[in-house]
Amino acid sequence: MFDTLLIPLALLAMIAGLILIIMPVIPVPAVEWAIALIFAAFTGFERVTPAAAVLITVLMLIGSTSGLWMPIFGLRGREMSCLGLIAFFVGFALGTFIPIPLCGSFIGGILGVFIVQLAQDRSLKTAVAGSSRALQLTLYGMIAEFIFGIAIIGAFCISLLTTQ
Repeated sequence: MFDTLLIPLALLAMIAGLILIIMPVIPVPAVEWAIALIFAAFTGFERVTPAAAVLITVLMLIGSTSGLWMPIFGLRGREMSCLGLIAFFVGFALGTFIPIPLCGSFIGGILGVFIVQLAQDRSLKTAVAGSSRALQLTLYGMIAEFIFGIAIIGAFCISLLTTQ
């Protein structure tokens, strides 16, 4: 009886967690992982087996660190200077407090890169290229986190289905 109440609640929380993808500050795979492992702990790891918990943990680690491994595949901020990259993170953090719902972080980060690149090179073309690359890399990171979030939900569901 306890499982029948917790399963829909956990799945609903996991699906709702995917919505957090629009807030790039929150690592969605880590949220999905936490929900799955809290469910597993409440059910004594009967429905989410230890093997599934390990798989979910591996998926979370890979998905949450996408910013570290994506450059291996050529996804780098080539058009951004080091100072531009720092400006992106500062602008991103400050943009979180802009009262534009869910977009403030993006606007702040891109504007930060644009201002720094323009000040450094005095070239509108360079500033636009750096800002575009910052937006592109942010979107790629969000897509990777979304894919790994879905994979975590899939592993969770497969474990539920195989342990009835």
